Amino acid sequence: MKLFILCFLVAINAFAKVDNFTLESDRTLYIVDGDSISMQMRLAGIDTPEIRQKCRETKLKTIDCGRLAKDYLKQALKNLPGKLLIEPVGVDHYQRILVRVYKGDVDIAQLMIEAGMAYSYKDVYREGGEIAKAEKLGFWGFHTPPIEPYKWRKINRR
Repeated sequence: MKLFILCFLVAINAFAKVDNFTLESDRTLYIVDGDSISMQMRLAGIDTPEIRQKCRETKLKTIDCGRLAKDYLKQALKNLPGKLLIEPVGVDHYQRILVRVYKGDVDIAQLMIEAGMAYSYKDVYREGGEIAKAEKLGFWGFHTPPIEPYKWRKINRR
């Protein structure tokens, strides 16, 4: 919770430095109580498996690759040294705030790609993703890696 509050405060501080930053909808906001608002933010440049998205770690063991990616992100933000910096870069078509996140000097999205825990979105981190795939890092070392998240979402729409 402390990490979330820190992220939110850093984000608000960052928005204060951005001219004319507006949202088209309040869908990205979650009203916590009468004086607290939470905001949905998305790491720019990457796409990770969805929470319910399965992959096969070994021939006989299926795991939740979405949860694996989430846990990796959580641990990276917790364990890397340095201050957390959240830099807003835009708004996506779901009205989520697109951000670049750094912990110390580490670009968290790039770290996720290079660890094999995310796909590059629109080739932003393509080179790092190709290296992770070639070296079979993260889910690339699994018997059956997850399909690309956008394909999984398309197949699993409700």
